Amino acid sequence: MKTITLVCVVMCLTFGMASSHYYYGHHDHGYHGHRHRIAFTAVTSSTTTYSSGTTIRFTTVKANYGHAYNNGNYRFTAPSNGLYVFSWSIATHTSYKGHTKLVKNGSTYHQARCSSGYQQCGATVTIILHKHDQVWLESDYSSIYVYATYSSFSGWKLN
Repeated sequence: MKTITLVCVVMCLTFGMASSHYYYGHHDHGYHGHRHRIAFTAVTSSTTTYSSGTTIRFTTVKANYGHAYNNGNYRFTAPSNGLYVFSWSIATHTSYKGHTKLVKNGSTYHQARCSSGYQQCGATVTIILHKHDQVWLESDYSSIYVYATYSSFSGWKLN
């Protein structure tokens, strides 16, 4: 029985690697075997105060698999229909609140509230998107203070 199990495991792993290599090919642009994956992480590059309704500028892109995040307009555009996850974290100053909202196509999808004080706060949400839907973060308070490099915005496609 142990021999049959071992043979099955070896064959499954061999077939899995061979089929993965066949499907994705050699031109995966630096992320071996996953050129069809969608994921990004971007951080703020400067400490800035944002007024209510202002898009938070995550300009430094740490990863952008699938090139769906645009650091020119600070928006993620869904390349295909599916279930996505977005996560963000905002570092605030002691005299400011860190209220933010995740916006989908111009409408508030989710909000995160952070009271004043030196804090790191945010949220993680799942959302169904259709091809070309856009998602971004905005300030959701009269004035929020966002620390550079300590504040981030990430997203990825589950399926």
